[in-house]
Amino acid sequence: MSPARAPGAAPPPLTAEVRAVLACDRLARNRERLSGWLEQDRRHRAERSAGGWLAGALWPVLQGLGSQPVVSLALGALARGWQQRTPATPPAPPLEEPLALGAAALAVVRRHPKTSLAVGVIAGAALLWSRRHRSPP
Repeated sequence: MSPARAPGAAPPPLTAEVRAVLACDRLARNRERLSGWLEQDRRHRAERSAGGWLAGALWPVLQGLGSQPVVSLALGALARGWQQRTPATPPAPPLEEPLALGAAALAVVRRHPKTSLAVGVIAGAALLWSRRHRSPP
């Protein structure tokens, strides 16, 4: 049993041997932690280099953008909007019949008539332009 200390009394001073042992333990823990960090960094670099030069070049840019508060808010809003737009029901099986494809096209035209008209006009103009430039005068 250790002798009872009076409350408020200072702890006994550490000897030089105890300080040396504590410092060695702390040094060993810090070396182990540092080697773990270096190994983790090496693995991350290897993963990025395996992704190709584009992934390696974009990674620092993406990390820099992630630290910007406006970009974080925009990405959060986009993710929230994407989650709300995804249907909760499973997707329909692929359309195999031409009749079903025509019905789907008609539904799109009914939902977005102005967009469908604009796409049709642009596609028609592109078709006429390409035919005019292919045929000799």
